[in-house]
Parts: sequence; C-alpha cells; structure tokens
Amino acid sequence: MADTCERCENSVDSVTRYHDHGVDKLLCSACVSEIDEYYSITCAKCGKPAHLRGNLIEFENEKICPVCMDEIRLQEN
Repeated sequence: MADTCERCENSVDSVTRYHDHGVDKLLCSACVSEIDEYYSITCAKCGKPAHLRGNLIEFENEKICPVCMDEIRLQEN
C-alpha cells in the first residue's frame, strides 16, 4: 500500500514521522533529506547555520553568509 508524503504529496512506499526543526509531518525519505540538508548548511567563515543568516554567497570558492560578506567588503574598502 502506498503512503502519501504530507509535504510533497507524492505517493511513496513508506513515510516517516518527522518532528525536527519545527516540522511534525509524515514525510518521504527525499523530503527528510532535503530538510536535513537545508538545516545542516553553515557559513564557511563564522560557522553559523545558513538558514538563520540568509542566502549564502559564493566568495573565493566558499559559501559565506551575508553578515560575513558585509564584514569582508568593509575590510576591503
């Protein structure tokens, strides 16, 4: 019997009750991986989670948060 993911609404073989990061839904493994990856990305300079700092910016082959990028730009000027 196929189950339905409460996030992507796709019919999948199995779903898992996921209750990390403020989410409490039955999710497929693809959605669980996507959410876990989103919350695990950190700024290469300060190490803070990217989801708390805004979109990361590519700078010298590293992913930097906007706050650190602003600091870099101020130091360059």
